[in-house]
Amino acid sequence: MNLEDMPFDFNSLNIRKSVYDMQVLTLDDEYPGELPEELKPFHYYFAREGHVIMIIPRNYLDLALETGELDDYEIQIPVKYVIEKGYSFVEGHYNYIVGNFDYDDELQKVDVPVEYYEH
Repeated sequence: MNLEDMPFDFNSLNIRKSVYDMQVLTLDDEYPGELPEELKPFHYYFAREGHVIMIIPRNYLDLALETGELDDYEIQIPVKYVIEKGYSFVEGHYNYIVGNFDYDDELQKVDVPVEYYEH
């Protein structure tokens, strides 16, 4: 099914397009720590990763902007890591944030130490 053919829009759901087909354990699991209000729309709880923020890594922002498919470049990163490393809203696309960290193409992930994961 194409996005355009769906009988709802993602704004009416508490879900981002980038997580629509992922195995989200729950959308409403409260973060156990202090979560800035501006990060709440980006917060999810995944069975494997725990509490995460859907965010675009810094080194993929230009590509995301070039393609116009920002959702395709959002990945789940632990909340504690995002807060510690920092983030900013994507200029002109304020429904997206970019992290102050890079995606490692060789590892095929952001190398986040295990202590940042919260379940």
